[in-house]
Amino acid sequence: MKLDAKNRKRYADRFRYFASNMAMYFLPDRMADIPWRRFHSRLSDTALEEITRRASYYVKLPGGAEVPEGESFLTGKFKFPFFARHHHSSYFFDIYPHLRMMPDGMRFLYMAEDVDWELQAPTFVKSRPVTERPSMSAICRMNSIRHFRFVEDEVPYEKKKDTVVSRNEVRDQPWRSRLLEMYCGDPRFDFGQINSDVGRPEWVRPFMSIDEQLGHKFIMCIRGNDVATNLKWVMSSNSIAVMPRPDVESWYMEGLLKGGVHYIEVKPDYSDLPERIDYYLSHPDEAKEIVANAHRWVDRFRDTRIEQQVMREAVCRYFVQTGQTDPEKP
Repeated sequence: MKLDAKNRKRYADRFRYFASNMAMYFLPDRMADIPWRRFHSRLSDTALEEITRRASYYVKLPGGAEVPEGESFLTGKFKFPFFARHHHSSYFFDIYPHLRMMPDGMRFLYMAEDVDWELQAPTFVKSRPVTERPSMSAICRMNSIRHFRFVEDEVPYEKKKDTVVSRNEVRDQPWRSRLLEMYCGDPRFDFGQINSDVGRPEWVRPFMSIDEQLGHKFIMCIRGNDVATNLKWVMSSNSIAVMPRPDVESWYMEGLLKGGVHYIEVKPDYSDLPERIDYYLSHPDEAKEIVANAHRWVDRFRDTRIEQQVMREAVCRYFVQTGQTDPEKP
């Protein structure tokens, strides 16, 4: 199969990600930690405050949270599962560099899957239900090679088609099926599912690349098993994300996004979708302001060195809040 330039870059990025992480895995702990400590020493007070603020959002365990002894992993013994049937490599490599810096023998729980329910014990996760209350789910930046993709969109908003696009796999997800039931076939909405093994045959549409989707002013961002994976690249583009208010969040802090500011918010049943699109088509300045706000939101996630600092702080907070380490000696 012949790959175009963007797919070649994608595969090259994945190769570099796994090769570099595997190389770091075999380095002694002290050597692996040198780049992190050097960069940390040069951070401004403003950057340190932002790191603390974000880490405290990701990890807000309830008071008295304890890690159950029988079910937990141990720092110092958390190793790559070479012989496991499912390696979950992108989850492991995203969290391992930070766990290896913790003292040996500290207990933690870790889930390498999509989580959209409340947990009963403090656990490192990729996603959790949106809540303002303390949560047993400690969000980490995991599976980042898939979820944190941004684009450089050269087409300005005003040059795009006045239509809404959506392409998803649709399986046992009634919130995705509902969108197609209501609008698939409507010329204003280029909607369809890309899998043909379930659902209605009339809903099936050809796969559409990111570049093709970026030809439209509006792109639906409908959650899958947890969050809407395409939300990050849509908000980095000159198109506008359209979605109900998120009820699941990840490292991207979807729970803090505001409808009408960072994206176009529609009702969970999509009944007001045509009305909301008509409004922003007739108010282009407001639409372009959403694009600008979305870009500002995305910018805070672009510096991978800062992201690693936030991740390290979040992991430290987990162990502090489970009573396993002194906050002055993470």
